[in-house]
Amino acid sequence: MNISRIRERIPALKTCTHLDCAAVSPFFQDTLTEMETFLHKRAEKASFDLDPWLQMLEESRQAVARFVNASSDEIAFMLNTTEGLNTVAHIIPWKKGDSMVTSDLEFPSNSLPWFNLQNKGVVVRQVQNVEGELLLEDIEKAIDDTTRLVSLSFVQFGNGFKCDLKEISKLCKEHNAFLCSDIIQGLGAVPVDVQEMGIDFFATASYKWLMGPLGVGFFFIRKEHLEEMEPPYLGWFSLRDYENFNRPGLNEVELSDTARKFETGGKSFALIGGLKKSLDIFSEIGVETIEKRVLDLSQYVIDNCDAAQTPSDRKKRAGIVNIKHPKPEKVVEALRKQNILVSARMNGIRVSTHFWNTEEDIDDLMHGINAWKK
Repeated sequence: MNISRIRERIPALKTCTHLDCAAVSPFFQDTLTEMETFLHKRAEKASFDLDPWLQMLEESRQAVARFVNASSDEIAFMLNTTEGLNTVAHIIPWKKGDSMVTSDLEFPSNSLPWFNLQNKGVVVRQVQNVEGELLLEDIEKAIDDTTRLVSLSFVQFGNGFKCDLKEISKLCKEHNAFLCSDIIQGLGAVPVDVQEMGIDFFATASYKWLMGPLGVGFFFIRKEHLEEMEPPYLGWFSLRDYENFNRPGLNEVELSDTARKFETGGKSFALIGGLKKSLDIFSEIGVETIEKRVLDLSQYVIDNCDAAQTPSDRKKRAGIVNIKHPKPEKVVEALRKQNILVSARMNGIRVSTHFWNTEEDIDDLMHGINAWKK
């Protein structure tokens, strides 16, 4: 892997030191070109060129499925992570007295959908973190025979703690509970294998570690749940025969037998094409190669900062490291004036190193933090 050549394919790196993929990533030039090409063709032809668009859509669905070791029948395209998690909240047939388990480290996307369930009499339990980590024994204590769902982020947005979803899945199976995960802060930085992890549902978007555009995400539902789970909303794209526009759908409705039944209408085809281009690049480099580089760089951050709020154990982290600091907002603002991009989260400076970052990027960051102290 030639890091210099890869960096040349990312235009933003010519103008900034980007250490903020946990917020919004830069684009590969290839991704930008793919989306621009689609839009130019759309503008020039001014027609509804549906057949090639649908072919590209299914090729993209297959690319997503390969990337997470799923079947393409298990993938639905959505706008964002929040839409996917709300879909999970609506498709489970909840009863009063049921419970679900989440944690106190979650981004609002993975807490607000469950908050609403309380109006249906569902008990929502939050596992409390212990020094920034979610302990397996505490998760186990929170799950009982009333638990229908456990929903935890794969990698926590604030401090970068990575859950052991495989072990949590085993706990869920002991109580016939579903496991759902918000995987947005892991996918693209470290491998996701839905078969190995035992996930029932996941939701994500493409604009963070996958280096895709805003406005396109995807949802995974394990094939064995497709028949029993009914979509909360329906549209023409939910139908098995979705290209037959002449059926009003009032008397006979035959839904797709794939995850596509959770999709309602037209797609952001240009954005999905951009996502596919990014996935192609990631697959070409290799997810294991990317993971090693990401973990090595996040370790370099830990080794060179005063105090990290992120586990040093490689099994418990991905690309996010949170540096404890008394005034993170002011430091982040000062760094941005130097075109060094990081974020303020959880009373610290959140640093997000992707595989194309360098130790020199991190040295520049540390120099900026130390200069602010003086």
